[in-house]
Amino acid sequence: MAEPLHIRRCPVCRAELPATLRSVFCSDRCRKIDLSRWLSEEYRIHGGEGEGEGTLVHSRETGEDAREEEEEGRP
Repeated sequence: MAEPLHIRRCPVCRAELPATLRSVFCSDRCRKIDLSRWLSEEYRIHGGEGEGEGTLVHSRETGEDAREEEEEGRP
């Protein structure tokens, strides 16, 4: 059998996922952790133009949101 082009990893714990697994999470625990992060607003989605400057992203290292400055429209 051919090797996959890239290794799929669980977005929460970074464990390697088997190619046959259909879920993006390695376990029910990681799925619940991810859901908890969404519900507590640790993860945010940029709302588009007119809703702030930059894009908010979740930092895995610090667990905090960091603001990335947008390149367009900056002097």
